[in-house]
Amino acid sequence: MKNSEIKTLLIDDLIYEIQVHEKNYQNIKFYHSIKIHKNPMIIRILRRKIARLKTELNKKINDRKTKKI
Repeated sequence: MKNSEIKTLLIDDLIYEIQVHEKNYQNIKFYHSIKIHKNPMIIRILRRKIARLKTELNKKINDRKTKKI
């Protein structure tokens, strides 16, 4: 998912995407500890994707708060 696609998501969609990616991250991290994955870079990619989603979520929440004031 590109940054431009992330910016178009609503807050509820962002929360859902974060939950899905965090669950995938936990599963991959667990299986990686047992057996090395074919592509170990996927762990870093997922971690960064989660960070991008959380950053955009915080921006949207803060924008909503500043508009109310």
